[in-house]
Amino acid sequence: MSDPARILIGVDAGGSQTTAAVADGNGTVLVRAEGAPGAVRPGDADGAAARIVDTCREALTKAERPLRGDVLVVGAAGTGREAERLALEAALEGTRLFARVHVTHDGAIALQSAFGDGAGIVLIAGTGSIAWGRLPGGETVRSGGLGPALGDHGSGHDLGRGALRAAGLALDGLGPPTALAERLLRRLHLAGLDDLVAWTGSASVATVAALAPDVLALAEEEDPIAVALADAGADALARHVAGVAARFPRGSAVPVALGGGLLARSAAYRKRVVARILAEVGPAEVRPATVDAVLGAIHLARSL
Repeated sequence: MSDPARILIGVDAGGSQTTAAVADGNGTVLVRAEGAPGAVRPGDADGAAARIVDTCREALTKAERPLRGDVLVVGAAGTGREAERLALEAALEGTRLFARVHVTHDGAIALQSAFGDGAGIVLIAGTGSIAWGRLPGGETVRSGGLGPALGDHGSGHDLGRGALRAAGLALDGLGPPTALAERLLRRLHLAGLDDLVAWTGSASVATVAALAPDVLALAEEEDPIAVALADAGADALARHVAGVAARFPRGSAVPVALGGGLLARSAAYRKRVVARILAEVGPAEVRPATVDAVLGAIHLARSL
């Protein structure tokens, strides 16, 4: 439905931040705004909705539009299960700020942005990690996305957690020395091991994930522990893609796109991951640019 006067809002709600874009009825993005994480944790749909709404309000204000939208499409991490998706959708509808609300998972808007309605795989690595694929017949499949306790291998949280463990062992004399120990103490303004233990005990998933750039920077400086963490993360992400690619017909190259803040910000990690995907999957066409998932949300909003 194309009506230039309509106000469309697309949202990519992740574990580290929420991005909202306001577009006109033709799908032309007018402004963007970033806010607090909008990923859904079990039992916290209302909290996620509040953070998403705050970001939407900021975007609408920047666009000099009324604080109400005609269509809101949200792609949120943590909504791969129907219960969480419906809970977030109900919470957003309850605000009565949007005439129509559609909630889906973050992989759906990334797939839409990368491939439209076509087949392909999107690997998302930000605070968490998951691979979503759309098969030639239209069926969607996934690998990963099990959360910080059970999975999210190769994600920002995974790299940050690995760095904390390596630093703790090094400072305690139980592990090999690594530049990660000194770097994390300096980065977090901590005096030593006791402070690191206390900090880690109260750190959120997003705060731990924010340590990933330190790991990747030291990997580029050839710190052996940081290199090992980056290589293990790249291997894990490639296995996510391989798990989905195994469902595609054999013989043709599988289209693969990359998304998520971690892969968008680190060209070096992206290069590692692409190399491992090509080694694991075999014939694959990996797109060099990372996916702008919020554009997929806008596209879906325009069709509603």
